[in-house]
Amino acid sequence: MSGLVQRLLVPGLFGAEIWDVGQDVALHPLENAHVAHSAEKRRRDFALGRACVHAALAELGHGEAVVAKGGDGAPVWPPGVLGSITHTEGYAAALVGANFAGIGIDAERAGGVTGDLWGRIFSSAEQRQLAAHPDPLLAATLLFSAKEASYKAWRVKGTLAFREIEIALEDGGFTASRAGARLSGRYAVDQGVVLVAAWF
Repeated sequence: MSGLVQRLLVPGLFGAEIWDVGQDVALHPLENAHVAHSAEKRRRDFALGRACVHAALAELGHGEAVVAKGGDGAPVWPPGVLGSITHTEGYAAALVGANFAGIGIDAERAGGVTGDLWGRIFSSAEQRQLAAHPDPLLAATLLFSAKEASYKAWRVKGTLAFREIEIALEDGGFTASRAGARLSGRYAVDQGVVLVAAWF
């Protein structure tokens, strides 16, 4: 299987991924308690994500840490560590780091962001990028995923219209702007999965 997450890493950022092929995935009892009464798909996605979290945290010496779920639903990271988790159909990944103010990761299946959504989630400048791109459906997924990863990295509270985050795609990366703040990120695409990471 491809190493999508490895293509996104920068010094100090550690990641892991898993392709869901029906394999057994262990889940710590204290983590399992958060999804014990959830639907099977939710439990599976949660377990795959936590497997990635533990593999990534091991690189920082926290492989045995229990990553609980906070009151807002976000992961509770070990002291001094930030991270982000994502999953989409058949795939999950996580990023962690100790010297970042924000980290975000998002995975999406390419082509899922159809044209009827563009006017609601993309700015005029972003829609011009889509029109000029040789594969507009892929570019739309990249833009959407970059907004999602940036949203997570900035740890925005409450509702934020995606149009408030402006994405400029570059070759293999992007910059995101919001209310005078900027961050950078990278993306990789393989096997129909778009994976995007953002950090600052």
